[in-house]
Amino acid sequence: MNVLLLAVSAFSLVATTPAFSASITVSDQSPALAGVAAATTALLLDAGTKPQHTGSGIFVVEVKNFHCDQRSNAAADAMSVRAGLPTLRCRINSQNKRGATGGTPFSEGRAMTGLLEKVQEAGGVAFTDCAMGYCGTFARSIKCTIDTKIDNFSNGGRWTCVYADGQEPPLQPR
Repeated sequence: MNVLLLAVSAFSLVATTPAFSASITVSDQSPALAGVAAATTALLLDAGTKPQHTGSGIFVVEVKNFHCDQRSNAAADAMSVRAGLPTLRCRINSQNKRGATGGTPFSEGRAMTGLLEKVQEAGGVAFTDCAMGYCGTFARSIKCTIDTKIDNFSNGGRWTCVYADGQEPPLQPR
């Protein structure tokens, strides 16, 4: 009886904990997110991320700990060139912490955060947390696979990306 009660308690803790680390896989054949995997792959390659050959014409390009700080400049002086434009600074291999300076700058952050918003809107993952003029975006991992054996780009199947959000895993029962 105690084992059953413990199992039910553990399941209810896991079932009610909102902070699950989740991931979503997006293929270039996805009608809901058409073009997202190809655009993500292109951004990662343009940022200088080196593709790793895994064999049989398959390459993988991955970044870990993608973090962006976005601040509103809505209340800025109208004479400021940044007035009304949000400031966005992104880094890879960075901490999920406001104002983090570690890691490597990622210059295409605005385009990548736009793609992450599309993936987030599709459901199942959460990358962005906003409050009081500040938004933090964090992806624990963005991993894209390129199948170079597929040479007809219009039929799909060449690009697939796995996006892992930055939510903390649930506490484990003791």
